[in-house]
Amino acid sequence: MNKKIFILATFMGLVLSSCSDFLDRLPLTQPDNTSFLVGREQAENYINGLYRSLPVPAKFGISIRGEEVNSDNILAENYDKRLNGENNLFSGADEWKKGYENLRNVNYFFKYYKVPGTEENDEVLSLRGEAYFFRAYWHFFLLTRFGDIPIMDDFWDGNATLAGLQIPATKRSDVARFILNDLKAAIGELPEERANLFPRSKYSGLRVNKEAATLLAMRVALYEGSWEKYHSGTKFATEDNSTEFYQEVLNWGDKHLFPANLTLNTKATDKEAKNIEDAFAHLFNQKDYSTVPEAVFWKKYSDADGVYHVIGQLLAGGVVDNVGPSGLSKSLVDNFLNTDGTFIDPAAEKYKDFNNMFEGRDGRLLATVMHAGSKFRSSAGSSANKPMNVRAYDPTGADEEEIKKKNEDIRRPSLTSANQYKNVTGFHINLGIDTTYVSGNCETGIILFRYAEGLLCYAEAAAELNKCTDDVLNKTLKPLRERAGVEYKTLVADPNFSFKGLTPLLQEIRRERRSELSLQGFRLDDLMRWAEAGILKGADGRGRGAYLGEDGVLYKSFPPKEVTESLLPIVVDRDKWMDPLQQILPNGYLFDLNRDYLLPIPPDELQMNHKIYQNPGWENVSE
Repeated sequence: MNKKIFILATFMGLVLSSCSDFLDRLPLTQPDNTSFLVGREQAENYINGLYRSLPVPAKFGISIRGEEVNSDNILAENYDKRLNGENNLFSGADEWKKGYENLRNVNYFFKYYKVPGTEENDEVLSLRGEAYFFRAYWHFFLLTRFGDIPIMDDFWDGNATLAGLQIPATKRSDVARFILNDLKAAIGELPEERANLFPRSKYSGLRVNKEAATLLAMRVALYEGSWEKYHSGTKFATEDNSTEFYQEVLNWGDKHLFPANLTLNTKATDKEAKNIEDAFAHLFNQKDYSTVPEAVFWKKYSDADGVYHVIGQLLAGGVVDNVGPSGLSKSLVDNFLNTDGTFIDPAAEKYKDFNNMFEGRDGRLLATVMHAGSKFRSSAGSSANKPMNVRAYDPTGADEEEIKKKNEDIRRPSLTSANQYKNVTGFHINLGIDTTYVSGNCETGIILFRYAEGLLCYAEAAAELNKCTDDVLNKTLKPLRERAGVEYKTLVADPNFSFKGLTPLLQEIRRERRSELSLQGFRLDDLMRWAEAGILKGADGRGRGAYLGEDGVLYKSFPPKEVTESLLPIVVDRDKWMDPLQQILPNGYLFDLNRDYLLPIPPDELQMNHKIYQNPGWENVSE
C-alpha cells in the first residue's frame, strides 16, 4: 500500500511539474480577472504584450540572419544537431513549452475579454482580430514542429488536474483547418493596411493587419498541402488533402491578397535604388518601412527608446553564426540565376574566380552575399569599413612598408580569423548590412511579412494544381525576377538543381523561393514540407564553399606568410573547393529520414496526457 502511495505521489509530482509550467502559474495579471479586460485601453495593453513573443531580433545576437544554420544555406562548425540526427527525446521540450505558453497567453485574452458591446468600436474589434492572428500563429509554430497536436482553443488553467489534462491530439490536417478558421475570424475584424498604395493605415504596418493575416493563411495552407503531398505514404502523413490546401492558397490570394493592391519595392517606387540589387536590398537595411508598399508587417527599432539590436555590427564584422566559425554555402550562391535568365554550371571555370562568380548575376545574390564593393570590417573589433576587394597580393617592393601600402586596398573574406569571425566558406552575409555604418546600436527595421512571400505561395500552389498559367506567372515569378534585374524567359530543366524529379516549372518556383527568401527563416520549413532533407546526406550533402585552389584569386589574395601559416590548413575537397565540414561530417548530415522530420513529443507530456502519442520514429528511442 505504501509503495502504491509513493508511486502515485511521485507521478503526481511529475504531473504538477510537467504541466508545461504555465498551467500552474498565477494569471498573467494581478487585477481581478472578471474586470480586467473591460475597455479598449486595457485590451490594447494586453495585446501589445503578445507582440513581444514574435521572432524579431533581441538586443544581442545575429538572430534571424544566422538562423538558417539549420539548413543548407549556412555551413557551421557548430552544426545543427537535428540535421545530423543527434536530437534526443527531450529536444522538442523548449518548442512545446514556447508554443503552449504563448497560446495560454492568447487564450487568457479570449477568456477574460469583457468589453461591452456598446464600446466595441473598430479599434477594439481589431484587437480581438490580432488575438485570433496570434492564436493561429502559435498553433502553426507547433504544427510545423510536432504535427498532430492538442488544439488549445480555450484557457486550460482550470484543467490542471490529471483528468482535466487528458486532451487528445488533433490530426494535423484539422489543426491546419483550425488555424485557417482563426485567420478568417481575424480578417473579419482587422483593419486593411491599405486600400491603395497610400496612405497606409494609421499604424503603417507596425500592427497585425488583414494583409498579414492573409499571408500567414497562405503560408499555412501551402505548408500543409505540400507536407501531405510529399510525405504521402509515410507515417508522417496518413492522408492526402493536398488539393484542398493548395486550393486554399489560391482562394486567399484571389479573395484577399491581390485585391489589397500591394506592390513590390522596385526601382520605380524606390527613389534611393540605383543599382541592380538596391530595390531588394533596401527591404533589409532601412530604419523605416512606413512608406514601403511591400512591407506588410514590420518591427521598428529606436535606440532612443532602448529598442535596438546589433545585427548590423555583427554582419559588418563578418559574423554568420554568432556561436562559431561558419559561412554561407556554395549551394546558395549557385542557386541564383544569371541576369539573362539562364542558370549557371557550378563547375564552370568562371565560378572558380571569386570576383567573376558575381558578375552578371541576379541582383539578389549581390544583396545577399558579400562581394567586391560590399562594405566590410575585415577583422574583429575593427572600426575601418572599406569595400571588400579580392585581388592578387603583390609581394614586391623596396621594404615591408612599401609592400603593405601596395596591398592595403585588399579586403578578403575572413578565412583566417578566429571564433565567430572566421568564415569557413568565403561567403559572408550582405543581407541587412547597414551600409552607412552609423556608430552605436543598430536601428534597422525587420519585416516579418511582405508581399513577395504571397506571390511565391500563390505560384507554387497553382503549379501543384496544374493551374499555373502564363497569367499567374506574369503576376508572380516575372515581377520578382525583373525586380532583381533578371530576364524572365521560358523555364527549362537545370541538371544541377538541388532537387531532382521536378518539372521545370516547380524547379524554378523553388529556385525563386530560395533566392527571394534566403536568410529570412524559411529554408528549414521548406526542406521539411517538401520531404527533401535527403539532400543533406552523403559527402555532397555537407556543402562546400568558394574555390581555394592555388590558381584562384581568393588564394592569391593572401600574403605568402599567411598562406603558409593559416591558409594551407583550410580543408578543401579534391577539386579545391572549400570543404569545411569534411572532417566534422565526413558522410554528410545523418538526418534520419524516418524520424527527424518531426520533433519528439516531450516525455513528461506523454506521461501526463495519455491521449497524445509519440511521433514516428521516436517510439522506441531511449532517453
